[in-house]
Amino acid sequence: MHITFVLKNQCNMKYIMEVKNLSYSVNKKQILNDVTAQFTEGKITAIIGPNGSGKSTLMSFLSKTRKSANTVFFRGKDVNDISARDYSFQVSVLPQQQKINADFKVEDVVIMGRFPYKKQFCDYTKEDRRIAQDSMKRVGIENMATRRLSQMSGGEIQRVMIAKALAQEPELILMDEPTNHLDVKYKVALMETLRSYGKTVIVVLHDLSLAVQYCDDAVIMVDGQVFKQGNTRDIMQADMLESVFGVPFVKFEHNNRIYINY
Repeated sequence: MHITFVLKNQCNMKYIMEVKNLSYSVNKKQILNDVTAQFTEGKITAIIGPNGSGKSTLMSFLSKTRKSANTVFFRGKDVNDISARDYSFQVSVLPQQQKINADFKVEDVVIMGRFPYKKQFCDYTKEDRRIAQDSMKRVGIENMATRRLSQMSGGEIQRVMIAKALAQEPELILMDEPTNHLDVKYKVALMETLRSYGKTVIVVLHDLSLAVQYCDDAVIMVDGQVFKQGNTRDIMQADMLESVFGVPFVKFEHNNRIYINY
């Protein structure tokens, strides 16, 4: 497959995060190959592509789960030079796999998003609790506050984790397939919430219609490389998507909303 790279002159754009020539391999298998991408502040950017294209691996470098010197930059600074605590003030991470070993109540999980602000040996403040409550309202789980995770479905737990990420009040939210396990209603509600949040979001998505409807930009990955990046409505065309995913697509508009079906 021929790899094309679309980048307009965006010298006046303000990037909150940049990836420069990032490569990564495991047991001689190339997972990421010279990936370069820019993420504009205040925008929602979707990372899309077939399974195995490197989306989640790229996200692991953005979240500092994996390290590579002089390749990933937050506000122009190598993320490896930013302490975990300082990074947590500015960046919230919702990974694809959630590991929960204790049976917490919902409100106890959500307020953990305020942990970077919590003073040592002190309890959470009234302001922390207000922010956590507001985050639950944003996601529509305020009536579940006292329920325990063991009593909840996978989709409900996912919404709890989204509320926790919002409670952190970060400048940048990183989400790896957050719509997994969610019903259609809550997929749309999540994207509406991210839209109203007004900060920068980088999100791995499989639902292409959600990507084109709610995301300003897209980074399209194929075989560990950036195939295209740019404005979603400009680059997410049916013929391009067919070349990426290997099946025919139809792109149409209804009630001022764009849909992509295959």
